[in-house]
Amino acid sequence: MKIKFIIITILSTLLFQGCDEQLEIAQEDNITSETLYGTPAGALAGLAGAYSRVVAVYREAVINAQYPTNWTDEGFYNRKGARDIRKNNFTASEPMLKDIWGTYYEGISAANTLIVGLEKSPLESQVKQEFTAEAHFLRAFLYFDLQKAFGGTQGVPMPLEETNKQLLPRTPGIDVFKQIVADLEFAEQYLPNASEAVAGRASKSAARGLLARAYLYMASAPFNEAGAYEKARDWSKKVIDDSYHQLNPSYADVFNELARGNYETKETLFQVGFSFADLDSNQSSKLGSAFGIKFDDESCPNGSGDLKGKGFGLTYATISLVLKYRNDPDDERGLWNTLPYFGKRNDNCELGLINSQFQYPASKYRRYLEPNTTNTSYGSHHWPVLRLSEMYLIYAEAVNKISPGSNEALNAVNHVRGRANATPITVISDGAIQEERLLELCFEGHRKYDLVRWGLLDQKVNETKTTMETLAADPNFMNEDWTTFGTFELDANDIPVFGDMPVNSSPRRNTMNASFDFYDGYNDFDPGKHYILPIPEQELGVNTNLKQTTGW
Repeated sequence: MKIKFIIITILSTLLFQGCDEQLEIAQEDNITSETLYGTPAGALAGLAGAYSRVVAVYREAVINAQYPTNWTDEGFYNRKGARDIRKNNFTASEPMLKDIWGTYYEGISAANTLIVGLEKSPLESQVKQEFTAEAHFLRAFLYFDLQKAFGGTQGVPMPLEETNKQLLPRTPGIDVFKQIVADLEFAEQYLPNASEAVAGRASKSAARGLLARAYLYMASAPFNEAGAYEKARDWSKKVIDDSYHQLNPSYADVFNELARGNYETKETLFQVGFSFADLDSNQSSKLGSAFGIKFDDESCPNGSGDLKGKGFGLTYATISLVLKYRNDPDDERGLWNTLPYFGKRNDNCELGLINSQFQYPASKYRRYLEPNTTNTSYGSHHWPVLRLSEMYLIYAEAVNKISPGSNEALNAVNHVRGRANATPITVISDGAIQEERLLELCFEGHRKYDLVRWGLLDQKVNETKTTMETLAADPNFMNEDWTTFGTFELDANDIPVFGDMPVNSSPRRNTMNASFDFYDGYNDFDPGKHYILPIPEQELGVNTNLKQTTGW
């Protein structure tokens, strides 16, 4: 569409020139003047200000990756002594909460400002509509993240264009979701199709996918909104039926492309794009280093065939997730997401086999594929926000709620499983769909929020802790991976391949590493408060209209 060709060059300049500069653009005193929004470049500057806040909250992989994973049946934070939202030992005055909250609301303010500024803009109607639609999408996206993390039934403050600068009380959670839906329905009308949209920006498919997800949340506890499952079914089906979209034949390739900093729009409906151009860490991502495969030796050469790039591996997969995957050896997602190898320091830049299945990092994100790994923490690793496979699983969950035991739901789940070569299931149930979301979408920021809306968080926390303690104490519990998987090599595309002959022929007992306490977050879990994050204490001091979340 016309807007694409006008602004693609401008966006690449503005969006990736540095967060601080973008913030200045969005906050200039004349941001609402007709002169600023009288050109596509000026409107894009305002839009870049909103996108820059999305980049800012996703770049550290904390609120969107580690927090929704840690201390669930999916994964746990493997550092001892930290006091922040990655462990269940923080308070409402935790500085990280204040920073995250503030950045989200800066993004919402930038979107509101853009919507107001465009109302009287002399830009041609189609161009103005698309900018306005994208601002509505970003506002909905930011509110969705805030609501699921901080909102609950009590909700979050919801400034709109007419109340942008006011100190507001909390808007009930269901009303926040209704505003999210209204914004997305508006955006869906005017955004370009996925085949025409600028890569890394919103499209009709992104709006439809987020609508499907929003309605699924509204249909689930604690809201139980009538008719929402039908809406989740319809919007997810609209994406599924779009001939442009298809599952990548290779599950691994979806994440290879993210690691390489590429945009793949057939399966990935929306992703947060990052850049390491000019070695600018302000616009780069920590996803690969903080939340992916573990590499201790960052000194390896940055050349073809060499493993490279520091990977901290801050989150481990739970033993229960590892064993779920190993129960179906044909499921290609198992080795990809819970890889038994890591980059060992001073080991000739080769991968070593991890001793214990209790200590497998969440390996979905592969930092060594990043084109530039000179920074030990940050790179151009993109973030997967919405994927087509999730649409199949939303469709399955909604249809099975409407018509339990539906063959349509069964077929949708098996379509996702088929791509990964996993064994087809023969009976559909809520439990089967819930498990499939874990296997397909693990480490993408869904699990804790899924367990909350299913009312299962407390149960899964306790089950996981019990499983870990029981297996850790069992002298006969062996690491089967130690004797099963063979030598590790890289093919011509730097993709891991496995040899036929195991390096190690002796069984190895699964043991916890004594240097960490892997039960801290499970022991400290309080079901009266840890279903949701508190409103930052500092915000309560500024905005006296706010009330703290129940339990905090």
